[in-house]
Amino acid sequence: MVSFQTDPTSFIYKLLSRRFNQLFLLLLIWSGTVLALDPQRELSQLGHEVWLTENGLPQNTVHAITQTKDGYVWIATEGGLARFDGISFTVFDKQNTPQLNSNYIRTLLEDRRGALWIGTAEGLIRMQAGKFTAFTTRDGLPNDSIQSLHEDREGNLWVATAAGLGLLKGDAVTTFTTRERLIGGSIQALFEDAEGALWIGTPYGLSRFKGGKFANYTARDGLGSNSVRAIQQDRSGRMWFGTLSGLSLLNGGRFTTYRTQEGLPSDRIIALYGDKEGGLLIGTASGLIRFKDNHFTGFNAGDGLSSSTILSILEDLEGNLWIGTESGGVNLLRDTKFTTYSVKNGLSSDLVKSVYGNRNGDIWIGTDSGGLNLLRDGRFTNFTTRNGLSNSVVLALFGDDVGNLWAGTPDGLNRLSNGSFTTYTSAAGLANDYVRSIYKDHSGYLWVGTRGGLTRIKDGVFKSYTEADGLPNDLVNTLYEDAEGNIWIGTLGGLSRFKNEDFTTFTTTDGLTSNLVTSLHEDSDAAIWIGTNGGGLNRLKDGKFTAYTTQNGLLDDVIYSVLEDSGNNLWLGCSKGIFRVSKKALNELANGSIASIAPVAYGTADGMLTRECSGGGAPAGWKGSDGKLWFATIKGVAMIDPERIRINEQAPPVVIEQLRIDDQSIAPTEKTELPPGKTRFDFYYTAPSFVAPEKVRFKYKLEGFDPDWIDSGTRRIAYYTNLRPGNYRFRVIASNNDGVWNQTGASFGFYLKPYFYQTYLFYALCILGLALLAWQLYRFRVNRMEAQFSAVLAERTRIAREIHDNLAQEMLGISVQLEVVARTLPTSAELAKTHLDRVRMLVRHGIAEARRYVWDLRSQALEKSDLPTALTETVRRLTNETEIQSKVEVRGTFRPLTRLVEDNLLRIGQEAINNAVNHAQAHWIFVSLGFDAKHVRLSVRDDGLGFDFQAAGSGGSGHFGLVGMRERAEQIGGTLSIQGANGSGTEVVIEVPIKD
Repeated sequence: MVSFQTDPTSFIYKLLSRRFNQLFLLLLIWSGTVLALDPQRELSQLGHEVWLTENGLPQNTVHAITQTKDGYVWIATEGGLARFDGISFTVFDKQNTPQLNSNYIRTLLEDRRGALWIGTAEGLIRMQAGKFTAFTTRDGLPNDSIQSLHEDREGNLWVATAAGLGLLKGDAVTTFTTRERLIGGSIQALFEDAEGALWIGTPYGLSRFKGGKFANYTARDGLGSNSVRAIQQDRSGRMWFGTLSGLSLLNGGRFTTYRTQEGLPSDRIIALYGDKEGGLLIGTASGLIRFKDNHFTGFNAGDGLSSSTILSILEDLEGNLWIGTESGGVNLLRDTKFTTYSVKNGLSSDLVKSVYGNRNGDIWIGTDSGGLNLLRDGRFTNFTTRNGLSNSVVLALFGDDVGNLWAGTPDGLNRLSNGSFTTYTSAAGLANDYVRSIYKDHSGYLWVGTRGGLTRIKDGVFKSYTEADGLPNDLVNTLYEDAEGNIWIGTLGGLSRFKNEDFTTFTTTDGLTSNLVTSLHEDSDAAIWIGTNGGGLNRLKDGKFTAYTTQNGLLDDVIYSVLEDSGNNLWLGCSKGIFRVSKKALNELANGSIASIAPVAYGTADGMLTRECSGGGAPAGWKGSDGKLWFATIKGVAMIDPERIRINEQAPPVVIEQLRIDDQSIAPTEKTELPPGKTRFDFYYTAPSFVAPEKVRFKYKLEGFDPDWIDSGTRRIAYYTNLRPGNYRFRVIASNNDGVWNQTGASFGFYLKPYFYQTYLFYALCILGLALLAWQLYRFRVNRMEAQFSAVLAERTRIAREIHDNLAQEMLGISVQLEVVARTLPTSAELAKTHLDRVRMLVRHGIAEARRYVWDLRSQALEKSDLPTALTETVRRLTNETEIQSKVEVRGTFRPLTRLVEDNLLRIGQEAINNAVNHAQAHWIFVSLGFDAKHVRLSVRDDGLGFDFQAAGSGGSGHFGLVGMRERAEQIGGTLSIQGANGSGTEVVIEVPIKD
């Protein structure tokens, strides 16, 4: 039993006042869809269930029962008030409901406004809008001991107390006692008749209040007793009064009293209730009685009632009958689809092995160790070995055309004729004494399946067939004759067809899913349906087998019986229950139109004492001449009438009981705002339905999160975690035991507040911040690109300088050498060779220098030597083969410089030397490299022609070298100066600060 704890005072009435459920149930009442118990069934044949303190009831004496508009059943006990949804109880008592001054609850009433009134031994309580309000003598009530409640047609509340009658009208209370001619002060019962008169039952007699006046009746007027405990009016307008000395009827101004001599089990009448079929339900000190058509039908402790003393009665919206007892808890009687006959009903044994029905409607039941039973007109007759049966284990049954019943036992074949048994054994010609199956065909042959083969009997002649004659196996489980007169034999080794004295056998090699055949049936389409042990259901049609197993949706692969109703449905009995499946669905599955089947399963909730059917006998199921289906089970024989299955059309009301957030209970309201940071959400819901509450199914959806409905089956809780902030609505719908859905269901909306970092403002700020960041990144990239562009431009300028300073000079040198070669070639070949070798050297050096310029490598001269050495090598290389004298001098202490400074100083020096060699017509060149503490100074001086260095410095007329020298000087932070004039030589000086 599923249950959970709640705080009733915090939210229960909010559940009761859910507007939809109230409207939903009212519409059902007004539309006339409320159900009632089957009047054709005895009370003892109804489904019966009991709840006691062991099941969650607060106490076992039940004084009142009512059903509120949301579907809950409320039970008043001496230990508190219980609310029940069919699965679990929620208890209200003094401990969790301080407004209850007493746990002794005597009466209950829900008014038209949805308020639940609770009458206790110490005051009246109203539960409305989640609030409990107490009314006592301080509010004007005659007494605090409340014994009955009634709401009249004008909406006024009448309160019966131990010291008078109170009328609660608005905020005013009017009191009626014996002073107003009320017959007695202690009120036990209230009832308003069709004319608007209020009847009041007391220990001292009966009062009728109409037009402001009381009319009183006592035993001297014909009442059975002055103590009137219950009042009811039937459909014909007759008034019934339950007294301590019988049931009194007021009709036509005269009283008639029924007592034990008229059929009542007890003269002490405690409760009366008019059912929906027009019957009168009577609660007595010796059980429950239904009075209908002047006939009493009883249900007492001998029939399973938990207590004989009946205190309260209620028929709910689904037609179930609730019975409150003294010290016996609450009992529930309900219509069930199956009627089960067991030992309690007169069956000799609950373990049924075979069942057979004859044309007269008699049902024969073979049991294990209980012999043979005949069910006729609701009564059982038992036959055992004392009556001549060979064995009390009856495994097989069948009847013939002349009225004989044939019964198979482990000790032979028995014929029951005219009340006496005749036994046939192997001595008479049977293949074996252990008889497992019997069948009488249309030709008059009696076929008997045994453990040792198959025997055919006609006119006293026995003929047996075994494996030697073509039977697949000698153990014959079941027999059947098809429309063409073929005999089908289900054995332990496969299925065999007997035709023209010849056996044709089908096994797993032919498509059968199991060789152990347990049951056979032919339908109107000439298809043979084969139940197996372990292979599910097989269909043989047009010579082809089709298998149906649990993989396709069957409840079980062990099939004991196969029956067909008039609606083209197959009914299958197995160890997991009885289930119904339409042949249409089976054929569609065979054709590939559908992937699986959805059978309707039946079990204990449908009236079976156990869902397990019985195997090992034949037939294990039978279709009677009236269309009723009978199934052998391990706890009696179960019967269902497919044409009279009562569908529960009452869609269950749905209630969201509570929401638990991070283990904190919150009452569902129309709109709830939740603080941020909540991570776990548990929704508890239910659907009060009492026909078969374990079959109620649910679907739920959290709008704003779930894209579609989630089928939760019978589970009554939904879990969610880590929901994002926002608006949500939890919806849940439910279906009853017959699949009737309440499509509207219940819903609960809530808003989960966000943290600041989850708000749109925060997102906007984040977007703004990201935009600013993106702008900064953009500006950084633009600046970087500009820097890269500047670097590329600088690199291009550098390369141009290098080409001019070095490569161009090399090429110029090559040009000069070639001119020399051209002038000297005719006169001196040896001298020309020398010049050509020099040209090759200059070309190689120029190519190497060009490669290094491209890859921004250092000058070749600096790769393997320091700056002074590189300058010396440059001077030697450029003045070699010339008349120019050169000198390189280093002053101060040499200090290694950065790559950039050394490379640019070398290039500036090289450009100055080149200019002196190629343009100055100098005789000597002096190079000085000096170091002091903070500067390095390079000087290149010649004695050549000199030139106008200011005109040349602009880069015009091809003098790009001077511009390049200035740019190199700026690049390393140096100062470049050129001194000289035409005819007086030139000195190029660059001074660069040394950085530590």
